[in-house]
Amino acid sequence: MNSCTRMWKIWNGLTRTLPKPIKKYPLPKLCSSMSTNASIPEYKREMETFQDVYPSIIETISKNPGLYDNPDVDAWIKKLLDYNLHGGKKARGLATIFAYEILEKPENITEESLRLVRVLGWCVEMLQAYFLIMDDIMDASLTRRGVPCWYRLPEVGLGAINDCNLVQAAMYIVLKEYCEKLPTYNNIVHLFNETLFYTAIGQHLDFTMAHRVKSDYSLFTPERYSAIVTYKTAYYTFKLPVFLGMLVTDNVPQHSHQTAEKICLDLGYLFQMQDDYIDCFGAEHLTGKAGTDIQEGKCSWLAVQALQRLSEPQRKVFIACYGSHEPAHVERIKRLYQELGLPELYRREEKQRYDAIVKLSQTFLPDSGNMPDLFMKLLALTYNRKK
Repeated sequence: MNSCTRMWKIWNGLTRTLPKPIKKYPLPKLCSSMSTNASIPEYKREMETFQDVYPSIIETISKNPGLYDNPDVDAWIKKLLDYNLHGGKKARGLATIFAYEILEKPENITEESLRLVRVLGWCVEMLQAYFLIMDDIMDASLTRRGVPCWYRLPEVGLGAINDCNLVQAAMYIVLKEYCEKLPTYNNIVHLFNETLFYTAIGQHLDFTMAHRVKSDYSLFTPERYSAIVTYKTAYYTFKLPVFLGMLVTDNVPQHSHQTAEKICLDLGYLFQMQDDYIDCFGAEHLTGKAGTDIQEGKCSWLAVQALQRLSEPQRKVFIACYGSHEPAHVERIKRLYQELGLPELYRREEKQRYDAIVKLSQTFLPDSGNMPDLFMKLLALTYNRKK
């Protein structure tokens, strides 16, 4: 057993070793699709423009004085960001841009303002990369976006923990360079800090639930699941992009904020229950990653729903197989979900949550501008997605 593996065991308390490293790896492919709604023209156009801003992000980071005397670190950060920012749907970054474009008055939208909000979108994607790198380590995941997880590369290993710090610090460098003169700069930084803290709370809840006493499912309740989803997903997936758009426009009345946050959290719940379902039943060639929720014993939407419906014999099967890495056990849990009718229940609840968000979006007062339009667009990009 090498020292890296021993450190891994000590760090997360698991008894398994790190997966074998992958010697050859491609960069993640650029992706211009999102869910089943990839045909939305403005999404495709904005994705292309959004990608064009990326080189300036790298240039801004490289200009930091700390990298002048450390060209090897500069090269490493470029490699780190290239590997972890390319690929994926860019859902959060693009949501930031859509929020601005929909909420801002047309006469105030300029090429300069659009460039600024695209930079903010990349900052959101950098925060996303920070979370994903750390999440993959904590979950011992194998792939992300169709390639090996960053920590699995031979030259990375547990150095990925410090790489998370590099990504986060680089994000704040970009924020200061582009936003420091904005009147809402302090609010923007506070929003990123709030999102980081709340998402870390969600990660802690998620991780501790997966590493409880194996046979204890007393906390696998709808209430606990809702808490995990709210903190782990909703804040950085929806509230951060939407409220960034609101801060840049500074054009949304204060009384709209509470309803906007409520819808963001509802969207986050819908998004995470979709992620949980896709983790189990999604096609890996579409998702780019192999699901691990069953193996890790996660408090997923499927597990919570199953535990409310299991007969006593089924409960024994669940306790014996859930949280196991044995392929046969994983498949048995999937069959159990099918026997309980969870795919049909999922489709019903997905539609119910969609309808509830539509209804809530219609409660904004007239002076809230285009807030309903924004949330209908986000809902269209989220509903019935396959990856």
